[in-house]
Amino acid sequence: MTSAILAARMRKLAPWTLVLASAALAAGAYLQALHYLFVSDDTVYITENTRLAGLHFTELWRLFVEPYNRYSEFLPLRDLSYWFDIKLFGLNSAAFRTHNIILYLLCLPLVYANTLGLWRYFRPADIAGAPWAAAAVTALFALQPSHAEAVVWISGRKDVLSTLFSLLAIWFAVRAKREQGLSAPHAALTLVALLAAMLSKASAVAVAPVIAMLWLMFWRDIPAPNRRRSLLLWPLASMLAAACVALVFATIIPTKVPFYFGVEAVTRSLAVLGWLVRLAISPESRHFFYPVLEDPYLSVMAALGVAVLAAAAVSAAVMLRKRQSLEGFAIVAFLLLCLPSIQLIPYQPPSLVSDRWLALAVWPVGLLIVALAWRLKPAPRTALLLVLALPWSFQTLERPRDWRSLEALIDADISAFPGYYLPAEHKIIYVQLKRGLRSDAIETANTISDQVSRDMMIKLINVDYAVKVITASTGNPQEAMTQLWKLEQDINPPAQIKWNSAMRNFWSTIGFTLIDEWEYLARQFPDAAPVHYNAGLWLLKVHKYKEAIVHWRAATDSQRLPESARGTAFKNLGLALIGAGDVAAAEAPLRAALEQSPPDFRAYCSLSEVYKRTGRLEEAARAAADCRNRAPAEGIAQ
Repeated sequence: MTSAILAARMRKLAPWTLVLASAALAAGAYLQALHYLFVSDDTVYITENTRLAGLHFTELWRLFVEPYNRYSEFLPLRDLSYWFDIKLFGLNSAAFRTHNIILYLLCLPLVYANTLGLWRYFRPADIAGAPWAAAAVTALFALQPSHAEAVVWISGRKDVLSTLFSLLAIWFAVRAKREQGLSAPHAALTLVALLAAMLSKASAVAVAPVIAMLWLMFWRDIPAPNRRRSLLLWPLASMLAAACVALVFATIIPTKVPFYFGVEAVTRSLAVLGWLVRLAISPESRHFFYPVLEDPYLSVMAALGVAVLAAAAVSAAVMLRKRQSLEGFAIVAFLLLCLPSIQLIPYQPPSLVSDRWLALAVWPVGLLIVALAWRLKPAPRTALLLVLALPWSFQTLERPRDWRSLEALIDADISAFPGYYLPAEHKIIYVQLKRGLRSDAIETANTISDQVSRDMMIKLINVDYAVKVITASTGNPQEAMTQLWKLEQDINPPAQIKWNSAMRNFWSTIGFTLIDEWEYLARQFPDAAPVHYNAGLWLLKVHKYKEAIVHWRAATDSQRLPESARGTAFKNLGLALIGAGDVAAAEAPLRAALEQSPPDFRAYCSLSEVYKRTGRLEEAARAAADCRNRAPAEGIAQ
């Protein structure tokens, strides 16, 4: 091998030294957290998920037809990867994190390859500089501190996995380009990888329009006489696949958040978009909760969101006029990838913004930064990129340490956002009350700046004391039940939960905590029929039908339940069975409700529904008439 050939090869491999150095730094940062324990949602998805752990190899197909976790989150490929980790390594958190880190490192060569291909497409005059530009984008991607949450948090597996398959889909999409059209094998592989990304995390549906945009540009590059409209079926297929998967996810999701269309909802979405931009480029510290709507710079963030929308609209218009622009593509791609996270369709996250939502979206941001920097001379270009990369590297090294425990994670947020209700609530409920540290919990509650939220948390702490301390000392659950129902009457969420999803989550968490308190009381007094009766009432109220069935069965089976309450107990058991979808089984307790002394005639209303659903229309009509005549004020299913 001559020295000239060797030098040429060294020049070709030189950009990879930058990629490998940045990958090594990021991997080293994440390895700090390797032996940290499972945190937060990890228990739901992994450590307490006996249903997933008990799945036999021959039953893995079930992951693709139903959810396999308590949150009813349908992500087959994510859960499949957890299943393999459980079977191979047991509940070893280091093995799970190693898996996350490996998936993340596999993303880097795809970021390089995708950037290289797009650079050569959009900037054919600078093909020689493409490898270094791709290396710079990959380094920025590797060092982006927003990735810490997705990689270090084991529950972030879905974000890393969907990012990997999304990048693979884009790589196949870019390689599908041909002078006279699209390569059918590559286009088909694109759709397969896209489907895998969506089955890893639902928000990957946003990758479909990015791919469709690329393919439409490739199609327009074909000379007009040679263009075949049949090639447009490929971008259409990507959009249809995304639409079908989105529809499946929409039907499976159990929690429906009411739509609210108003100025506040628009401001919320714009502010979230502004925050995503901020986190994509800012060197500031990273957190688990962000006070988006409580931020004093809310209007600035909303204005930044408007600026991104305007820039994307202009960029799309430019590309429609067949003026290829790498910067324009990056801006539009970033907006598309952020769309699932900006609450256009409302959902109920604990924080309106999360670092892990940027797992893929930081790639077009890095592409835009490098594309703009490349217009400068080498020295200022390098200086500019270093000014950005160095603080990012510091944050990437710093952030994983917060994941050593849930308490450390939340304490970092309480320190960063004093007075914010969400981290305080999580510390009180998931750390302090679990340890019985009620005086510390009161102290934390008093730091909440919002008075309504502060008062509610103090009342919840007092209820926890009544349930777990007073009942233990007296052996009587009556005081605890009184306190629980008093708190239920005091729950009066503010009007802003209609558009503040984070605040809605705050109040929902209180409701779920009350469920835990009732369940604890029922375990302490398993033979106390009034406890089961009241627990069933609360669970019905919050639509936890399967849990309610257990308590209504215990109440109706108990000989200690007063005769005056038996009719209502049987009627409510029937309601719970209907709510849980076991309509046929609801008939017996509803009939039993009518046989008690005194009977609960509201059972006729629910019996009418049971008969209707089971095709017994004549009986349904008679039961409906009895409902109107004997329980006119109650209505069906009350």
